[in-house]
Amino acid sequence: MYSIVETGGFQYKAEVGKTLRVPSLEEDVGSCLDIKSVLLFADGESISVGTPVLENASVKVEVLAHGKADKLFSVKKKRRTRYERRHGHRQGYTEVLVSEIKAGGKSSAIDPQVAVRQRARIVALAKQKEQNKPLTRKEKIAADIAAGKEPRPVRKKKFLKTAKEG
Repeated sequence: MYSIVETGGFQYKAEVGKTLRVPSLEEDVGSCLDIKSVLLFADGESISVGTPVLENASVKVEVLAHGKADKLFSVKKKRRTRYERRHGHRQGYTEVLVSEIKAGGKSSAIDPQVAVRQRARIVALAKQKEQNKPLTRKEKIAADIAAGKEPRPVRKKKFLKTAKEG
């Protein structure tokens, strides 16, 4: 059993127990919300297509996490003029877990074990991100002070002379 839902201007195939990465939503982590814009509903025997959406159909999702996708770069360049500009962008997303699909008189709900497993996966990924994050300069200084060491001196920049004074 699955359905096609529309959120954030994009269409997604929602199956019970699967996670989706949708554009950022203004919901808190752990909250549940209903997506009413169901475009198609299919169980094993029949397919219902909306015009444009199905009446009495909804998909219930649980917000698992918010994050940012990988950085994408756009480059502008002109030949022979030494002109080149790079611009980076990270798109925000919300990861949601499809917990229930309803359409007409039919519905399908998630197994509680699957929901627990998906939540644990999100927590494990968050811990892994924190472990791989390098310390900032302020954090290094604070760690040195807590260990009883003297903080490292600030390096001064050296400026090069462009012309000899004669």
